[in-house]
Amino acid sequence: MQDATRRQLARRDAVERRSNEASRREREVRDLGEVVEIQLRTRDATVQRTEQLAGELLSRLTRDQGVSMEQALLLCGNAVSRTEGLRLRRQYERSAAP
Repeated sequence: MQDATRRQLARRDAVERRSNEASRREREVRDLGEVVEIQLRTRDATVQRTEQLAGELLSRLTRDQGVSMEQALLLCGNAVSRTEGLRLRRQYERSAAP
């Protein structure tokens, strides 16, 4: 009887270990998914802030300083196309409108 009891306890321990490992893995996978989500949201917020600032600066260059969009883009090292520059400026001006 003792051998049977030991085998039964060993099986129960093995099942419990597998269950604990599965739970730990589920938590780890869930936690990693949350970190990915946080990083992507952080990236999106950073891009949004950066585009807002770029639009503001393009607006200041073109509207306030009277520089043409082409000249402004040259001053920016041609980092964006004319279409993109116009989009950034327009997006900023819409958000800044009273």
